[in-house]
Amino acid sequence: MSHVRSCQPRCEFFRCGQRSLAFRSEIAWCRFAEDRCEPGGCKFAQCLKGKLLTNGVCGLTLKARTLELTLDSVGQPIKAPGKLARKLKERELF
Repeated sequence: MSHVRSCQPRCEFFRCGQRSLAFRSEIAWCRFAEDRCEPGGCKFAQCLKGKLLTNGVCGLTLKARTLELTLDSVGQPIKAPGKLARKLKERELF
């Protein structure tokens, strides 16, 4: 498993939805809540890449899982109804 890291306010892709993020002597400070900025518990925390997960983990640090599927493991094709088959130009769906 890859190294999982929580979201950090110093990240170049991190933004505060309230535009209240300020840095006070190396500490990320929220001017809206008058407290330390904690992206994991803040509902205004945003990631420009869209990779901030709900538990506060940075999705950029996660390794993507891939799954190989073979045609045998998928199963039998499904017969499409007439109108759908005309739109898709195929009678069988996999």
